[in-house]
Amino acid sequence: MISFLRGVLTDKTPTHVTIDIHGVGFGVFIPLSSYDKIGETGSEITLLTYLNVKEDSLTLYGFLTSEERSLFEMLIDVSGIGPRTAIGIISGTTANDFKNLIINKNYTRLTAIPGIGKKTAERLVLELFDKISKSNFKSSHSEKASDNYELRAQAIQALCSLGFSKPVAEKSINGILMSTHLPSISLEELIKRALKSAAGN
Repeated sequence: MISFLRGVLTDKTPTHVTIDIHGVGFGVFIPLSSYDKIGETGSEITLLTYLNVKEDSLTLYGFLTSEERSLFEMLIDVSGIGPRTAIGIISGTTANDFKNLIINKNYTRLTAIPGIGKKTAERLVLELFDKISKSNFKSSHSEKASDNYELRAQAIQALCSLGFSKPVAEKSINGILMSTHLPSISLEELIKRALKSAAGN
């Protein structure tokens, strides 16, 4: 088992990074939400990892927080959810917000996350509700999480209507909403900031 990697970041894309550890390059798939936080090429980084073992391949998935890795492990235990789908889900939300949606059985918000359709949302709630309910997770920010998803959906729709692709719009909006310096933000301000960010991509 490889629990973490620490080394020099030699290459990064929105979904994949390469880390040089004593002359050996490790390729690691990451959530889109980690891309802007992971540092610049040439810097030393540490990633918590999960090694997915198949008969014909070994694939590493990397995370900046233990919460993200725990959610990833929880997701791949759900029938029909593979590592790539789990990474996609984590790319479209935060661990706390996702758990809030499961606790509140918020199918509407769940299906707003890229990669989750109606049947997948129902299966996620069915298989994860008890696990999350019995964990130490506190669902104290459910209203805020719901508002956050509504704001996110409206802002993404606005950027797409202005001609930006959905992936670019999602990356810009997610980056702003996940900023620790913005505990709350109006839709108008979010769109203004996202326009500046998206124009640079």
